[in-house]
Amino acid sequence: MPARSPNRDINYLSKDFDSIKADLIDYVKRHFPNDWRDFNDASGGMALLELMAYVGDILTFNIDRQVNESYISRAIETKNIVSLAQNLGYTPKNQVPAVVNLSVSADLTTSTSGETLFTLKKGATVFTNYEPIVAFETLSDVDFASASNRIVNEDSSGVTTVSVTGVSAVAGVTKLFNYKVGAPSKFLKITLPDSNINEIVSVSASDGAEYYGVDNLARDTIFIGEVNTSSSSGDAGYVMRLKRVPKRYVVEREPTGLTSIRFGPGVLDESDTEVIPNPNDFVLPPSLRGSPSGFAPAAVDSTNFLKTKSLGVAPRDTTLTINYRTGGGVTTNAGPNTLKRFVNKQLQYVQPNIESLSADVVRNIFDSVICNNVEQASGGEQAESIESIRTNAVNNMASQMRCVTLQDYQTRLMAMPAQFGTVFRSFVRKDPTNNLGVELFVMTRNSNLKLALPATVIKNNIEVYLKQFKSFSDNIKISNGKIINIGVDFTIAPAEGVNDAEAMMEVILLIQKILDTARTNFNDSLIVSEIQARIQSLAKVRSVPLLKITNKYGVIEGRDYSGTQFNIEANSSAGILKFPEDAVWELKYPNFDIIARTTENRGGAGGGGTGVTAGGGGGY
Repeated sequence: MPARSPNRDINYLSKDFDSIKADLIDYVKRHFPNDWRDFNDASGGMALLELMAYVGDILTFNIDRQVNESYISRAIETKNIVSLAQNLGYTPKNQVPAVVNLSVSADLTTSTSGETLFTLKKGATVFTNYEPIVAFETLSDVDFASASNRIVNEDSSGVTTVSVTGVSAVAGVTKLFNYKVGAPSKFLKITLPDSNINEIVSVSASDGAEYYGVDNLARDTIFIGEVNTSSSSGDAGYVMRLKRVPKRYVVEREPTGLTSIRFGPGVLDESDTEVIPNPNDFVLPPSLRGSPSGFAPAAVDSTNFLKTKSLGVAPRDTTLTINYRTGGGVTTNAGPNTLKRFVNKQLQYVQPNIESLSADVVRNIFDSVICNNVEQASGGEQAESIESIRTNAVNNMASQMRCVTLQDYQTRLMAMPAQFGTVFRSFVRKDPTNNLGVELFVMTRNSNLKLALPATVIKNNIEVYLKQFKSFSDNIKISNGKIINIGVDFTIAPAEGVNDAEAMMEVILLIQKILDTARTNFNDSLIVSEIQARIQSLAKVRSVPLLKITNKYGVIEGRDYSGTQFNIEANSSAGILKFPEDAVWELKYPNFDIIARTTENRGGAGGGGTGVTAGGGGGY
């Protein structure tokens, strides 16, 4: 047997079954020409080579897959994308609830109105007056004794109607979850049983402790607002304070749609200074100057650093009560004047014993407390898609929690906490009326997935949120985007032997897909020639003599469109329809706004022919 060559020519670039098999055959032929001559596809020798190629293919696939799953731009598995996004500091959103400002009113007896003033406690539940019912909860106390946002109307019958406007409410239902904790556990993780949780309202313990939510466990302070009781503090209703919170938690989103909260690792009874050695003990040997503590320095136990309270305290020997709110999605976008039913409310009167003294009066006041929403509830959206999580996480990391560029403002807006609502589309530009200003255009959707102008509460929330990240000199202007409703008018020549109605219906379905509202955006354009080419590619269509985009506005045959008039011809050039940067397009009624016709001459463009509208009046 000849001696083997010490140098082996191995191709490390082969990664698939066929190339690995070819390399193995070549290797055997070169290095074992006399020992291995069995290369028939049906032989046992070839079976061994194919088995080795099979194993190599699997190993290279798994290695490549593991590497790809380590990068959010190439990851495929949902659990890895969610985990990588959270590592980049971005928390993916579940379904986002709608938010709204309510007006709450009550009827009081004029002669005793001052004695019967009360506070409607936060957490009052309001139902919509349509099916399926959508529940909303108020986020703050409504103080009828305060003059802020209060309107008082007296009538001649001795009844005073008191109304308070601007009461914030959010869609969802509050639930409680109890979790019993025994021995302390580092980085305790509790997964809540409900999906689509949009907010952790509070976390408290049976021993009276309160745990606070933070962005990350390394943050040990939060800002709180204390009621302003000093006249020297100005007109501010609250005074901001910095509060240290050793007992804290962070919120984590699971790929399954569930929500978890994680606590800190502090499980030691001793203080951190007793566990971590004094650095002075290690500066010089004790034989030269002696240990400042009087003892020789102990060996450092590195595991103790993960047991200290620097990243928060782990709960122990207690029962945690987690108060959270579930619900959300576009179905929570309720229309105006639809939130009028209080199903759960609690009143606290200024005069403590008023209930025992005047039971009838209290009952009448309780029954008279009603509410209404002048503006629509907006901001509700579906859970983020995988591509949205991927893009927003990368942009969130790049923005570094500050707004410097125009794109930073859009990135920060997408990261706004879910309980404050969300927008469907946004666009930012330099404010043309202010050199130091930024103008942000926003657009929302209603429960029918149609475009809608954002309510005032959404814009207020956006402004307050972005102020935390903007540059000192920047002024933020939140504006409503414009809605340009469009229609489509086309003529086709069906292919030979194809029914006219079938051909038109296939084209209509294609146009509805191309012009779906999910594809719209600010500063967008439609390439008419491209749409025409996609219709032309259908097997049932021979030619497309005409394809025209039209503008719909006002009220047409009982259908409400936006009031924006748009000159299609003036904004079209070379087959491209360009929309303004502050506007979004919408095919609002696809079953009525697509008009289809066929030519009489199957060989090309012709006149007249059959005409139908998509779903209109018994058409197609």
